[in-house]
Amino acid sequence: MKIIVMGTHDTKGEELEFVKQRIESKGHEACTLDCGIMGQPAFPPGISRQEVAAAAGTSIEKILARKDKNYAIGAMTEGAKQLVLELHGRGELAGIIALGGGQGTVMGTTVMKALPFGVPKVMISAVANGQAPFGPFVGIRDITIIHSVADVLGLNIVTRRVLAEGAGAIVGMVEMNEGATELEDRPAVAVTTAGVTTPCAMRIRELLVEWGYEVIAFHCNGIGAQAMEELAEEGRLAGILDLSPHDIPDVLFGGIFPAHEDRMGASARRGVPQLIIPGAADFILFGPVEETPKQMLERKHIIHNPLHTHVRANREEMAAVGRYIAERLSQSTGPAAVLIPNGGFTQLNIKDGPMYEPESDRGFLEGLREVLDRLPEQEIPIRQVDLHINDPAFAEQAAEMMHELIRKRGKPAE
Repeated sequence: MKIIVMGTHDTKGEELEFVKQRIESKGHEACTLDCGIMGQPAFPPGISRQEVAAAAGTSIEKILARKDKNYAIGAMTEGAKQLVLELHGRGELAGIIALGGGQGTVMGTTVMKALPFGVPKVMISAVANGQAPFGPFVGIRDITIIHSVADVLGLNIVTRRVLAEGAGAIVGMVEMNEGATELEDRPAVAVTTAGVTTPCAMRIRELLVEWGYEVIAFHCNGIGAQAMEELAEEGRLAGILDLSPHDIPDVLFGGIFPAHEDRMGASARRGVPQLIIPGAADFILFGPVEETPKQMLERKHIIHNPLHTHVRANREEMAAVGRYIAERLSQSTGPAAVLIPNGGFTQLNIKDGPMYEPESDRGFLEGLREVLDRLPEQEIPIRQVDLHINDPAFAEQAAEMMHELIRKRGKPAE
């Protein structure tokens, strides 16, 4: 099993060799991969740049002849990705570590994003700081990014320490993975969560685990649901308890945690049993209050923290959320249901609470009915209960309904 050490051997050779040696000093096999194209490699790589270019269907000579830096980065990244995926497919990849500046970070993390969850991935980056966005680098993958502090340009009192830490990180991840085993006999249930629905999520998890399920919580930040849908597409979920579909109002009304375009798509196509609850779907999330549109601040709102402002969704917006969910549920090939807590959808949306607005909440049911009542041939039960979402009794009903939907699909926990 190899740990790939990826980078440009012409400009980062000394640093790559240092990382390689540190990994090997701990008893692991390190294989360097050269994605440079200009100067000569500082030392012989395990995978040459010629091999990388060939894996992309081209050659170093052809890449240089184009005199196009963006093309060169794209070609060498594609070649590296194909070679690393081949290693993984043969069961020979233990993990991957890459190092570099902006270009190296793009190349390294692009390769890492092609690898599945669970493969150890470490990126030592000179651009992991300040206002740099990390979404494009990590996507929905378990990528660890370490700030190099100093530029990755030679060994010194700063880079030696940081590179050693990176080598230690990838070695530690690989060693911890060696003893890890999946409980594949336990059916997995995904639950979307938010801070304002945490008490409900915790009780649901407690019950489902007690009944023999593996519970995977996904934060309602858009990326969480995207990762959840990928697991659904891979057939790894027995059910989805969509407790906190907050990313849906955000994508509809300009919030900062929007749903991806295929939200609820994979689960519908794969027929994964779904229970939808409108937790945290009753507000739109904006950034700092001083950056929130003034017209939004005329509504009920809460400064959740210095970075996030909750703005109450009105009745029309809640109806739009209901229609969005109903349209996607109507395409599901598996059992589905909706459970509505009439006492409020979040910790703040409770009687005498700062976001309590039951007349707006009713819009959600209206939007659901508008779509589902046109589809008499497809029965999607809607249950309303006079409880708050964070009441333990509500969580118990939700867990029981999820279990029953999975039973209908024939894959319950024993």
